[in-house]
Amino acid sequence: MTTPVISLINMKGGVGKTTLCVGIAEYLANFMDKKVLIIDIDPQFNATQSVLSKYGRVKEYINDHLENTKTIRRIFETKSTLTGKVQQVTPDEIIIEMSPHLDMIFGDINTIFDIEQPAARLHKLKRFIEDYKLRDIYDFIFIDSPPTISLFTDAALVASDYYIVPVKIDHYSILGATSLLSVIDNIQENYDHKNIQHLGFIYTNTLENLSQKTRNLQNSFETSEPFNELYFFNSQLKFVQDLMVGGRGNISSSYKLSKGYIKNICEEFLTRIQNIQSGGGDE
Repeated sequence: MTTPVISLINMKGGVGKTTLCVGIAEYLANFMDKKVLIIDIDPQFNATQSVLSKYGRVKEYINDHLENTKTIRRIFETKSTLTGKVQQVTPDEIIIEMSPHLDMIFGDINTIFDIEQPAARLHKLKRFIEDYKLRDIYDFIFIDSPPTISLFTDAALVASDYYIVPVKIDHYSILGATSLLSVIDNIQENYDHKNIQHLGFIYTNTLENLSQKTRNLQNSFETSEPFNELYFFNSQLKFVQDLMVGGRGNISSSYKLSKGYIKNICEEFLTRIQNIQSGGGDE
């Protein structure tokens, strides 16, 4: 199987995007023996904070990685003058081992200032992955993307083979998913990236027993164009209070209930990827 690069993205915040991204990546790495890289390209760097908290390395991040820019920001550096040069960052400088099978490129709040020369920055992440042959090292590469239209959203999608859309069953999340499809169309058209594929919608924060109104909204979402032609995961990351307030942080494998949900999602994810790469599509 060719190592896939996968963005988790929705144009609506608060849908559990980061929780799902970190949950899938961490479970695949620590419980299914897959070699996984998480790239946190979101300036909010919530994925970074989640993983650092799990491994008790917050102070290390603040005092070393952030202070010395051993973060995603290094990948997007550009020349500040016509005669200046940018020293190319290497994987050893910014890819940090979190566990034997899980590595991470940390996010950085300071990327909010990196808005100049967007054309020069757009393909930097894709080139970094390709130049250093990261697909030969990892089984999966996940990108936690911003929930807004930005340079970093575009850079994540340009670097990706697939995208997963976390979505809550509410009007605003569905509007965000609708906006996202327009963003994907733009990426395919303007950046000649026709091969990026929809991997699926994954429902998050759903209740165990849905009301009839919620079921009606879900059905309307799944049967309306263009969503009726896209894949919806059967597995869901249902609402678990501990993921928001539990003492062991917001990593899905940390709690029995959410661990079961993320296990099911990962198993369906692996089947879905294998099916697509073998030419089976949505069958």
